[in-house]
Amino acid sequence: MTRRRAVRIAWAGGLILVALHLDFWRPQRVEVHLGWIPEELLYRVAWMALAWLYLVFFCKSVWTEEESAA
Repeated sequence: MTRRRAVRIAWAGGLILVALHLDFWRPQRVEVHLGWIPEELLYRVAWMALAWLYLVFFCKSVWTEEESAA
């Protein structure tokens, strides 16, 4: 993957994460999953896992050692 393509994917991923974080489009319901975890908490944990994956991708593909040394 070229650096330019990685930067474009990083920008798109960042915008998607912001939209998912704001979640104005999702209905707010009180529902329990797996017998004990509320839906809102499950959504936030899934969002944090996705954000972590994004951070790993960003650090490996976009933020290279050449830039961090400068």
